Amino acid sequence: MSEILFKVEDIGPGCWAINDSGRTVAYVTSQGYIDWLLKSPMEDGPQLKSLRKETHLCYTLGLKLLLFPPHLCEKVLDKRWELLDGGKRIRLVGTSQSQDGSFEAVTEAILSTDSKRARYFWTFRSTIICRAKDPVKMPSLEYNNIYPAKCGRCFLFEPDKEYDRTLMTDRDGVIWEFPHQHMMHYSVKIDTLTFAQGSVAGFFGKEAASPVVEVTKSSLQPTWAICDMFYDLHCIVRIPEPVRPGQVMEIDYVIKYLSDSESRALKTKARRIPVTAEDRATHDYPRLAIGMNSFMSAVDIGGADDASGFRQTPPHKVWDRETGHASKGSLRLWNNKPEELVWKAEPPTQIPAKKVLRINALARTEGVTGKGVSIRLLYHTFVWHPTPHVEWVKTIQSEPVNGTTDGWVRITVPPLEVPEEDFDYLIWFEVVLDGKGMAWVTDVDVDLQDVPVRQLDAAKIIDPTTRVPAGVR
Repeated sequence: MSEILFKVEDIGPGCWAINDSGRTVAYVTSQGYIDWLLKSPMEDGPQLKSLRKETHLCYTLGLKLLLFPPHLCEKVLDKRWELLDGGKRIRLVGTSQSQDGSFEAVTEAILSTDSKRARYFWTFRSTIICRAKDPVKMPSLEYNNIYPAKCGRCFLFEPDKEYDRTLMTDRDGVIWEFPHQHMMHYSVKIDTLTFAQGSVAGFFGKEAASPVVEVTKSSLQPTWAICDMFYDLHCIVRIPEPVRPGQVMEIDYVIKYLSDSESRALKTKARRIPVTAEDRATHDYPRLAIGMNSFMSAVDIGGADDASGFRQTPPHKVWDRETGHASKGSLRLWNNKPEELVWKAEPPTQIPAKKVLRINALARTEGVTGKGVSIRLLYHTFVWHPTPHVEWVKTIQSEPVNGTTDGWVRITVPPLEVPEEDFDYLIWFEVVLDGKGMAWVTDVDVDLQDVPVRQLDAAKIIDPTTRVPAGVR
């Protein structure tokens, strides 16, 4: 094995690649996002010369880390790097502040290898200083946010999923398991746990190496949060009393990948976080996934489930378990006045590049005036420059159905072609009732195929008056 020797190269405005032996170990963006690509000096990998896109929650090649604390101190003041020990280690320093100047943060991140030079790891120190004139009351403070590639891209990426749970060790060494699902925040359950120095939290799967955060020292009690959309791990400290002017909060922590044996030991001892009957009743939402969706089952909040869900708001948006195809189940929308009613599948899903998405469904209407009921896809992406914003690229929609249908009719959304250059795009899936009356939608068939665009036929919309084949009611 060659000697570890880090080098830094510019790969874009304000962006750096951290290289070792002709391979990019990590890169740092102008916004202070660190994308950590290689776990070990023994891994092969490319050397990046430029970036396709600055990393953020969706587009991450390895493991996303932050050089600036999110939310509170996102205004970048300075970021720099220096080589240590003749290039055997590299030190990054980021200085940032809140928009109003009431808080300032200095984050130090050192990339090293273990004594056997078998693993890279990061040692962080986050120092946050209160510059406010008066005490500031706040329940918690987030000092970093961790996200592995493909972790929470939702149902269109389900076949590529690497991690299906988050594990956390509490103050007493009990290991708690939180299965990945999108519809219930675990915040209330995590708030009942007590963490301390030495606590570990991270992402675990069946085969993939487990990235974890270990708190080694903290002036405040550490805790965690799990985003229900992306499954990013929010690294937080609890603040029981108002923050005093001049108060310094300091957190030391290590970000690393566990070995297979270390991962297995934690997974074997883990306890599943309790999910109660009340939890299930509160989050009883029909699920949307790849394949046929007849709305017969709910999103599984007690186990790993990458599906999106339809949150009900009766009486306008109701999971109807009495009306549907032969085995029942549908989404029922009702408007008592002529307006647009939109029922989104939450959260939005990332969509892979070089794919074709086709969606069709069954619809039924009763006394619908106006445009009618349809399925709509909002195709969009997140762009950093010149300022962070969402770019709404395209909207595609099935032909609306109105009036009173004679049974169920089929509706079809024109195919959505995702070219290779659209490598970081999402879709919102919406069921829309535009007008007054009642409508039902069921048997939503979500089909994602790896088909070259040149082989596609032009979009064909089936006449909304077409009757469904016999046997479907």
